[in-house]
Amino acid sequence: MVNTRNAMERGRANLKAVVEKSFDWHKWLLPGALVLMLLGLGITVAVFVNPAATSPSLPIKDEDVGKVASADIRAPISFTVPDIESTERKRGEAEEAVHSVYDFETDLGNERVRRLKEAFTEMAGVVNEHQALLDNQGGADTKGSAAGRNAAPGDGEKRSNPRKGKPGDHSSREIDARREADLVSLRESLKAKLYARKDHFVKILQVVVGEDDFDRLCQDRFSVKSLSALSTLVARTMRHMIVQSRELMAAERARGITVRFLREGIQDREQVVMNFTKILDREEALSRVRQTAALELPDMPRSLLNVIVRLAGNLMVPNLSYNRAETERRKREAREAVQPLEIRIQKGAKIIRDGDPIKKTHIRIFQQMQKLTEVSNAPEMAVGTVMMVILILLIVVFFSARNIRAFRTEPRDLFYLGMVLFMFIITTKIWFWVFGAVWERFKFFPLESFYYAIPFAAGAMLVRFVLNSEMALGFAAAASIIAGLLMENSIGFTIYCLVSSIVAAWAVASAKQRASLFKAGAVTGLANIGLVVALTLFAGTFFTHETIFNAIFAFAGGILAAMIVMSSAPVVEVLFGYTTDIKLLELANLNHPLLKDLIVQAPGSYHHSIIVGSLVEAAAETINCNPLLARVMAYYHDIGKVKSPSYFSENQRDANNPHDKLKPSLSATVLKTHVKDGAELARASRLGQPIVDAILQHHGTSLIKYFCQKAKEQEDPENPVKEEEFRYPGPKPQSREVALVMLADSVEAAAKSISDPSPARLQGLVQNMINRIFADGQLDECDLTLKDLHEIARAFNRVLTGIYHRRPDYPESATKERESGERKTRTGEHKAAPAKKEGAEKQHEGEEKPEDLKRLGM
Repeated sequence: MVNTRNAMERGRANLKAVVEKSFDWHKWLLPGALVLMLLGLGITVAVFVNPAATSPSLPIKDEDVGKVASADIRAPISFTVPDIESTERKRGEAEEAVHSVYDFETDLGNERVRRLKEAFTEMAGVVNEHQALLDNQGGADTKGSAAGRNAAPGDGEKRSNPRKGKPGDHSSREIDARREADLVSLRESLKAKLYARKDHFVKILQVVVGEDDFDRLCQDRFSVKSLSALSTLVARTMRHMIVQSRELMAAERARGITVRFLREGIQDREQVVMNFTKILDREEALSRVRQTAALELPDMPRSLLNVIVRLAGNLMVPNLSYNRAETERRKREAREAVQPLEIRIQKGAKIIRDGDPIKKTHIRIFQQMQKLTEVSNAPEMAVGTVMMVILILLIVVFFSARNIRAFRTEPRDLFYLGMVLFMFIITTKIWFWVFGAVWERFKFFPLESFYYAIPFAAGAMLVRFVLNSEMALGFAAAASIIAGLLMENSIGFTIYCLVSSIVAAWAVASAKQRASLFKAGAVTGLANIGLVVALTLFAGTFFTHETIFNAIFAFAGGILAAMIVMSSAPVVEVLFGYTTDIKLLELANLNHPLLKDLIVQAPGSYHHSIIVGSLVEAAAETINCNPLLARVMAYYHDIGKVKSPSYFSENQRDANNPHDKLKPSLSATVLKTHVKDGAELARASRLGQPIVDAILQHHGTSLIKYFCQKAKEQEDPENPVKEEEFRYPGPKPQSREVALVMLADSVEAAAKSISDPSPARLQGLVQNMINRIFADGQLDECDLTLKDLHEIARAFNRVLTGIYHRRPDYPESATKERESGERKTRTGEHKAAPAKKEGAEKQHEGEEKPEDLKRLGM
């Protein structure tokens, strides 16, 4: 025995060393894994936030024109590209729409008439001076001379000597001859004076006057009649628009010209002229001069008329001229007025398809896209994103762990949160790309409407479905901020994700069946609709067709989140070993194989487990624990007893007790074995870690008092009894649900031993058992409070009072009386009809009456 005990001590020491060594190994492994997980999450977000990191290599060189695209290329962001070709085309069209500008000098004809009058006036002055000299030669000749100035050209010779023709008057003839000679001399002198003023005359007119024409004007002595005729012809003809050549305006006939009416160089008005019939060229203007002269000057000598027509034609210059500077200015303004056209690329739009030829426009779009997505400080941005994500996660975890009581920081839970968050980030981007592709095919709906269908709430819903509300709240806070980063730093989607996630976590809390997840999804969808409407109104926009589409897709996002949770929950249960409420409902079915074995092999333990389940469920509802989890823990906490049911008093049907033949230490070992056996059965049946924990912890490190006391009575002074050998291996209860199972297990077992289970005695029993367990320190590692213990005691009293209530003493039935009379007649035995209290207690202790056995066999 001593050797065996020493061997056990050595084995225990070796096991402790291995455990301590393993703990040191895990102490370094777990923090390192958590750090790697945080870095992985931060790097993942940094990659997805940077558009260039997820974009394919872009063809941006001119030599790529004409090649075939090797993949579909979508726009990672919304941007615009200058449309150079369309802009140039529009600017060219704007230039073509500008009419050529021509200046019509309306006062040019008056200016020519003014010059004409000035020139003729000066020449007439010379003639008048010469006429004065003629008047000094004699009065007789004065009238003739005066008449000669106003006479028509060619009549001067006839009227120069009125006395001529009288024969026989020699003196008169001599005088006339002298006068004639003087007149000839004066005429020559006048002609010479006029020719001397010719250059000045031509300078004033600014036209070329031929010798013959000037000589004829001199003969006419620049008469007022000639001046009037010239002025009329010039003024009347130059009222029309005259151009140098009509052929120069052939290109303008189709679209017209803009004519600026100028007066003294200042624009008076302008007009678009489409009909060119009113515009004359020089030939047409000269023809009109001839026609007008022929009609209005029929009495004028032909030679003088021809001179006047030629001089009028020379005086008429083009008064409609092309203004190149003004035309170019207006075309330049029209060109500059055309704003540069842009190609608008929406985020997610497909720029080119796989297999499509690359055009010059694609090259320009890709160049602009690379310029916008390419950042010079990409490393700094990536490091900043990683640091921001890590800080967000650390702050949420540390704050929740220190301030939220139900927030669990077990490595498995943290790894689960990290995995769900990682999948949240990946799937958000995947949904983003998928909805972008769908929108590319069906552009009837706005692209932003598809984004509202992204199941942002699936992560928080899955966390709450597996863990608890506190964990889901922390997850929702971190995931919403990251969602805003992934959606182009959109505060709107951050709020949308946060509200949707919180509502989904609240709605899924009451989901006890997989079908009820759809109800939670519908509730989330309705909340999404309300938030979409609120965001629309917040943006200052009333209800539009886009708002309706957003609401429809937002509701679909809630349903989609529920479908994701429904399909992924079984995978989570297998991978992480979690036990959801839906699985608990399946385990609560009393037809489970383990419970069937328990009711067959250990019916007393089965009955005990059912009563414990009722106790813990009532207490869990009182202190806001998980009633379903507590009840299932109670059902399976004693399944290890199926391997040796006869060693437990509740399963002993006769007076034979196997422990009477065993030493107290061995009996204690047998009792402790049911914990280990139960944990092995639970693991083999995949009941889940919470059930395994309940089996291992429901006795904690409590003392097996009966056998410990019995061992002390048989104690050998040389080998004193150690209480540690009579305590369960533990650990102590780590959760409130397991603590409830421990309390209910002890209370129910003790309640069976009360001979008179009155409410007062039951209440005292409950208080005594809870105080004993509390004083033994079994509740030190769970977060039950004194207030919780009071509530638990009340719940236990209520259930036990209902189970062990007083019953009236019913009279024996007639059949029983007849059977009893027959037995008395045959056997001569007499038995009192009413059952006494002591008899009832004995029957409760296991004593059987023949009539009861007979009734069971009927």
